[in-house]
Amino acid sequence: MKILHVEDDTIRVKLVESEVSNIRPFILCCVINELNFSDALFKKFIQMQTKLHDTVCDKRNVATIATHDFAKLPPGDLIYTAKSPSKLKLIPLSRAKPYTGEQLFQQLTAEADALRKEKKRNVYSGIHKYLYLLEGKPKYPCLEDASGRVISFPPITNSENTKMSVDSKSMLVEVTSHSSQGACKTVMDKLLQECLLLGIGDGDDNEYHTLTVQQVKVVDTEGNLKSVYPSRTDCVFDSNIKVFRLPKK
Repeated sequence: MKILHVEDDTIRVKLVESEVSNIRPFILCCVINELNFSDALFKKFIQMQTKLHDTVCDKRNVATIATHDFAKLPPGDLIYTAKSPSKLKLIPLSRAKPYTGEQLFQQLTAEADALRKEKKRNVYSGIHKYLYLLEGKPKYPCLEDASGRVISFPPITNSENTKMSVDSKSMLVEVTSHSSQGACKTVMDKLLQECLLLGIGDGDDNEYHTLTVQQVKVVDTEGNLKSVYPSRTDCVFDSNIKVFRLPKK
């Protein structure tokens, strides 16, 4: 695994602490470059994310993962903030039109109720399992790109605009948590390890699995550093995984 040092022009995440501190205050991001998906490998990658949500993320109670096609983001910093349900707008994954946070919550709740009646069981499935995490919240957390477009609405969904595909060559990875920064690190470390072992960054003639990871800084609204991932204390794996931390250019 190669870890590239953060550069002056590397994308940053601006954390609006005044908005997210009581809602979902913790976020880490990094960028994985030189992706090389096949159809089968991409399917395994999506399945792996689902598995991590059910296990290390504890059904999204502890943390939530979102992945974005980096090429679909405009240049400039991302902003992690929170908005009132009626002000948050995005095109959710696998949907054709924009919804406000409020509309999406109502739509998903209605779908979940219809599904329960149809199945005659008191269980939720898929995305509907996570609705209770937002119940009664005055604001919903969201990640915006530099143009102000919402690309992620954790823990529910991310945006169709930045959806990953088999053709994606670089990926922004985002992990958020309402419980702790440590939870974000644990999940992100595990995600990178699984990505490496899947071989999503392998070239055609690689003898070993490889993964190229770019550090990303999280800063406050004044630009002061809050965190950087992966730092020197992150990505400490078994001896069968070698980590190369490359200096700043």
